[in-house]
Amino acid sequence: MKNLEEDFRELTWNDLTNWVGSRILKRGEDYFRRGRVTNLRIAPKGILATVSGTDEYTTLVTIHGQGQHKEISSDCTCPYGSGCKHAVATLLAFSQAIKEKRKIPMAQLTDPDIKRMEGLDDGEYDEGNEDEYDDSDDAGDTQTRSKKSSAKSAPDNDIAEFLDQHDKEFLVKLVTRLANKYPEVYTELLDSARLAGGKVEKLVSSIRMEIDNIMSEPAWRNHWSDEENPSDFSRVRSMMLTLFDQGYYDAVTTIAGELLEKGNSYVETCDDEGDSAVQISECLEIGFKAVKRCEWPNVRKIMFIIEAELQDAYDLCGNTYEILESIRDKSAWSAVADDLSDRLAHLPSSKNSNDEFSTNYRRDRVSNFLVSALEKSGRNEEVLPLCRAEAKITGSWARYVERLNGAKKYDEARKAAEEGIQQVGKKYPGIASTLREHIVKLAEKSGDYNSIVSLRQEEFLDSPCLKNYNKLIEAAEKIKTEAVTRDWALKFLETGNAHTKGELKNPPKGKERYSKNFPAYDVLIDIADKEKDADMVLHWYKKSQTRSHWFSGEHVQVAHAIAGKYPDEALKIWCGLAENQIALTKPSAYETAVGYLKQVRDIYRKTHRTKEWESYLAVLRETNKKKTRFIQSLRTLTGERII
Repeated sequence: MKNLEEDFRELTWNDLTNWVGSRILKRGEDYFRRGRVTNLRIAPKGILATVSGTDEYTTLVTIHGQGQHKEISSDCTCPYGSGCKHAVATLLAFSQAIKEKRKIPMAQLTDPDIKRMEGLDDGEYDEGNEDEYDDSDDAGDTQTRSKKSSAKSAPDNDIAEFLDQHDKEFLVKLVTRLANKYPEVYTELLDSARLAGGKVEKLVSSIRMEIDNIMSEPAWRNHWSDEENPSDFSRVRSMMLTLFDQGYYDAVTTIAGELLEKGNSYVETCDDEGDSAVQISECLEIGFKAVKRCEWPNVRKIMFIIEAELQDAYDLCGNTYEILESIRDKSAWSAVADDLSDRLAHLPSSKNSNDEFSTNYRRDRVSNFLVSALEKSGRNEEVLPLCRAEAKITGSWARYVERLNGAKKYDEARKAAEEGIQQVGKKYPGIASTLREHIVKLAEKSGDYNSIVSLRQEEFLDSPCLKNYNKLIEAAEKIKTEAVTRDWALKFLETGNAHTKGELKNPPKGKERYSKNFPAYDVLIDIADKEKDADMVLHWYKKSQTRSHWFSGEHVQVAHAIAGKYPDEALKIWCGLAENQIALTKPSAYETAVGYLKQVRDIYRKTHRTKEWESYLAVLRETNKKKTRFIQSLRTLTGERII
């Protein structure tokens, strides 16, 4: 007990934050303050308690090691499993008991909670084997997990022996009684009975009703209030598995198609961190396995999967491409290609800019499947004409260029990339950037480095940023013009003037494309930071202070860059950032403020001005003493102990 108390007395709030993070720590504190921890006991491995949340959970908290090497671990019967708010609440409850000098009882080795945490059962626990609780045996360790699994085999044997002793009449009565008492048993038996009687349609109808019932109301979860309305597709999955195991593959596939169609709309309405989507995906996985085994012709199988993928808006289908790859029927793929080609011809074109992106996206998805179908059917000669035609419609030039490269038609590929940049470069800079990369690779093949510099120059003008600056300088090094190129780039960032002198060619006219305001202080600071030039970082930062749209992320970058050479300037930035966050009076902002204050603390310590740090911290505490959450957040800055 004494060693355990000493371990807990050494704990700081910083230890807890490092263990579970600030968000879970706060929620655990709330649980502790609301008195949700009961039945606190000392177990052979640590601290054991019952915590009331959505349900009653058993939690075990353990501390390994000492000093800087100590490690907190936990195991909980909640869905989270470990490092949860229940574990935090348990730890705080025990710390409070130590502080108040309350005596905490020792848990008996036969305590059912200990057995639950160990995965053992009443008759299987060996009271003499206390070494099982050695501190090195972590609850999450695989060896411990295997003990839990093996321990469960004994009760199964007991049940089997009991059932073997009775006749059929007794077993029928027993199962019927259990079915009437437990709805899940009833539905499982009813499903099996219907299948055995050949009443597949009734089971299919039952699955449809279950799906409609689940989707009648969106699923949601509120972590802060511990309230939720979860979805549960376990019975749908169970019934689909039952059908699959009995060989009713066509029925399973049909259900999967209907589930996907309804599932997209349902998931869109849910707010449960994707839990419903995961469950639906697990059900669909069974459906797609059934596709491989059902009696449908290959054309129908392929089109079913393609339709599913085209409908899928929330990645519910998983990896269906493996199924498509497994079908090697050229005639089937040729029929699919004809179907998709006809569909593509009848797809509506975008009539206004508002729906252009979504229309092009849908068309590209269909054409991607069409390209695949043409290749799998051996109709390769149709691929390049299709890709060129679609590039002109949707801007999918990158796909066309890639196909030309694959066919080793490098000159055509370069011309296509240049045509694509000309057609969609201003509207879709991302596509233009991809096409430039293709041209660069093609130019490298022929050793045309002057063209590469021109491309990088144009790219930098279109989007002035550190990444494009680095690519420009790297290209200039190939033709030994990096110094003059650097000077040109910095002059452009400072003035917006793209005119060149000497070795560099002037870029194509069209200053209207330059979207930056000049001087481009953010890029100038990025470059100075990359070059480790603290003087220029501070120079451009001070120049930028007249800008009203300066973001905190750039303040952070500057503070880090100048801290070594100009600590007082860095302190001004960090303190300003922290105080701005504190003024927002939000828990999330307080956490951000503490992050900035850690930087303040570290600078004061490195410059041997600890008293100034303590004085500043005291002012913050006094000024913000009514902001309880903020004062609590400050605990991690001082190494304050819990007890």
